Amino acid sequence: MILKMEIPSPGESISEVEIAEWLVSDGEYVDKDQIIAEIDSDKATLELPAEQSGIITLKAEEGDVVGVGQVVCHLSLIHI
Repeated sequence: MILKMEIPSPGESISEVEIAEWLVSDGEYVDKDQIIAEIDSDKATLELPAEQSGIITLKAEEGDVVGVGQVVCHLSLIHI
């Protein structure tokens, strides 16, 4: 199963953010709630946690400006 992670709304009137830094690499295993990226809005730098554990596939690059609700990575969920 693949979970599509979207950019959450950082606050009222903010419609886009910049991917400041990915803290993980494409294809890496991440744990639920692990901070996977830092995103910059007009007002603050925020952390983006993984919604589930799994293998991450990045769909945006550092420096990309992305809209709230845009999919920025996929998590391939592993069931053991």
